[in-house]
Amino acid sequence: MAAITVPTAIVAGDHDEAILRAYTEKMAALIPGAKLVILPDASHFVMLQAPEEYTAAVRAFIDG
Repeated sequence: MAAITVPTAIVAGDHDEAILRAYTEKMAALIPGAKLVILPDASHFVMLQAPEEYTAAVRAFIDG
C-alpha cells in the first residue's frame, strides 16, 4: 500500500461488520497521505445508510 501515490480517502461506518476497524485504520496508515473518515451510526453499507454524510465526505475529499 505504500506504493499508492494517488490521493486516497477511506470512508467507513463506525459499525462496519465486514471489515474490522483496526484493518481500516491500518490501511489508512499504510497509504501515504490517505484520509480516513469514519461516519457514525453506519455499518459496511455506509453509502446507503448515511448517503448525505457519505456524499459530503467524498465531496470534501475531492474539493480538498
